[in-house]
Amino acid sequence: MPDFEENMIDGIVEEIIFENDDTGYRVFTVNCDGILNTAVAVCPPIYAGEAITASGEWKEHSAYGRQFVCDEIEKTFPYELQGMLKFLASGAVKGVGPSTAQKIVDTFKDDSFFVIENEPEKLTRIRGISREKALIISDSFKTTLGIRDIMVQLNQYSISPNTAVKIYKRFGGFSLNIINEEPYRLWEEIEDFSFAAADKIALENGFAPDCGMRLSYFIKYVLTHNLSNGHSFLPFEKLSQIAAENIGVEVSDSNDCIEQMISGNMLVSRKIGQIRAVYLPALYSAESYAAEKLKKIADFASDDIKDIETHIDKIQEILHITYARNQRMAIRISVENKVMILTGGPGTGKTTALNGIIRLFDNAGLNVTLCAPTGRAAKRMSEVCGKEAKTIHRLLEVDMAKQNAFVKNESNPLKTDVVIVDEMSMVDIRLFEALLKAVPYSSRLILVGDADQLPSVGPGNVFCDIIRSGKIKTVFLNEVFRQASQSKIIINAHKINHGQYPDITNSSDFFFIKKSSANSVKEAVSTLVCERIPERYGKNVLNGLQVIIPTKKTPCGAQAMNMMIRELVNTASPQKTEVVIKNRSYRVGDKVMQIKNNYDIVCRRKNGTYETGVFNGDIGIIDSIDKKQRLLSVAYDDKTAVYEFSDCDQLEYAYAITVHKSQGSEFDAVLLVISDMTPLLQYRNLLYTAVTRARQLLVIVGNEQVIYNMVDNNKKSNRYSGLRQMLADMFEIGG
Repeated sequence: MPDFEENMIDGIVEEIIFENDDTGYRVFTVNCDGILNTAVAVCPPIYAGEAITASGEWKEHSAYGRQFVCDEIEKTFPYELQGMLKFLASGAVKGVGPSTAQKIVDTFKDDSFFVIENEPEKLTRIRGISREKALIISDSFKTTLGIRDIMVQLNQYSISPNTAVKIYKRFGGFSLNIINEEPYRLWEEIEDFSFAAADKIALENGFAPDCGMRLSYFIKYVLTHNLSNGHSFLPFEKLSQIAAENIGVEVSDSNDCIEQMISGNMLVSRKIGQIRAVYLPALYSAESYAAEKLKKIADFASDDIKDIETHIDKIQEILHITYARNQRMAIRISVENKVMILTGGPGTGKTTALNGIIRLFDNAGLNVTLCAPTGRAAKRMSEVCGKEAKTIHRLLEVDMAKQNAFVKNESNPLKTDVVIVDEMSMVDIRLFEALLKAVPYSSRLILVGDADQLPSVGPGNVFCDIIRSGKIKTVFLNEVFRQASQSKIIINAHKINHGQYPDITNSSDFFFIKKSSANSVKEAVSTLVCERIPERYGKNVLNGLQVIIPTKKTPCGAQAMNMMIRELVNTASPQKTEVVIKNRSYRVGDKVMQIKNNYDIVCRRKNGTYETGVFNGDIGIIDSIDKKQRLLSVAYDDKTAVYEFSDCDQLEYAYAITVHKSQGSEFDAVLLVISDMTPLLQYRNLLYTAVTRARQLLVIVGNEQVIYNMVDNNKKSNRYSGLRQMLADMFEIGG
């Protein structure tokens, strides 16, 4: 046995006891001249059979006894027969288990690794190994070697093994060349690889801080980063100034670099009003395509529907209703125009008008397709229209062979006569482009939404740009109907939208509870969530009640409230399976939200069919966790999705969500927390959007002065988008 004070061990890895590829934390045994020792390290993957030399120190663990905690490890790939056998039998190579490993080593002896890597066809001499299996074994072996080399190199940059696997899958044998010579491609081409991490690699590899590659990639990074702020482009001068300041070059150098990138088609420049706009090519393509396609649909001839007023009269007679003037106008304009917008606030009769439009087209024998950007919005559209509505993603059908692509497109368009899109304020320019590509020129297109709500989370200002262009027929519904006017939620929503302070006295569907300190807010939320709302209204945070908070990271923000509410309503117990993945605990019964589009996750719909894809904003409940298979299942409204543990970082708690995340959804009951927050979030349409999420009950907890500040601030975030200008130009040219 080694002396307890020795600071080095030297031996052969015997067995991997535990490993976490997300963190690189590993526990394994090392055979040191016949003595088995336990070692602990944070390092690239260790394989049984490898020879290692490690420096570190011995420590006595209270539960696991003596362990050698490694500071540095040098590894040698096994080239002795016993080491080769252990490595192959360890599961490191796909298609090779202990039995096959023994046969390979018995057959090829010291040449085993050489044969697997360079002459895999020889493996077919072994019974049970076909040519196809031999190639799989060889490819897996090469991948393991490649990933191992990459991980060793990336370990110095604190890059996780899982990310190293992504790099190798993308670049293969060129991975190390990319890392050393073009590190910024890691940011551009590897999902979730930050620009900061790529920049760190570049600078540590000797790239000059003001070199051309760093400057050009930083310019692309600034444009890409600002997509998440809603900008389709940035002004040339603004982009150049930001790049110059951050890279440490003269503005003239930054100007020259942008001009060269435009000349090389890496960027696109276009005049938008008085601004010289600089776009990423994909975003310019999306906006220009949208303008062109809307013009072509609007101009495309179609069969007229005669006697529109007679059709409307018959619908009124059948439904025993009388349409208001603007509702009737909306139905007529939907027939007379190929593209139309219907907009209005809560209680103004959008649903009634929309149902009249659908009924008229149905009566005329036209095929009507309904869709919305989120699952909840599509479900609500189905309920109020009495007709199936799909999410835009499901309507377009995700193409499994091509990431972020759809089966339905220009060469395979939708088979429909009318496409109606609800909650259009949520639709960003990239999703709108994808939808338009699938809409036939002969179809009618009706866009429905509330233009006063928050704009889309993604880039562009699609709905408002189309309305403000003045080139697409738009019907504004602004009359609040009598039944709706009895709801204080709706009354206050319109007050807020018109810059008036809401009436915060309590009523049957609206309550305000004044609280000032963070602790008092939390106490009130706790009582409301656990007792008052469930007992009086039968709604709880897992069914019908949603907590909504403008802020995320304040003491009363969504993150803190999620942790508090979770322990109140889904307390840990031996009966509930729980797992920690990437420093976050997941427990059966947790309410979670998908926070990014994932086109690959397999889902089983309630009707027994299967589809792929879970999308940003989908809310569900964890219904099972399988630790052995490393799988987690989430039940959404209309489907159940199965996640590998490695994908669970796409899920976050949804007991409390931000206003932005609530867009497109309505909830029977909303508990809105309006406490101290940054002035940057105190603006009118954020409050308006939050209030209009409540269908039957709205309870506001917090500070009335913050509410008044939000009403007073009608400054809307300035988004750089070009669709409005492009539409104006397109219709001007077309006449």
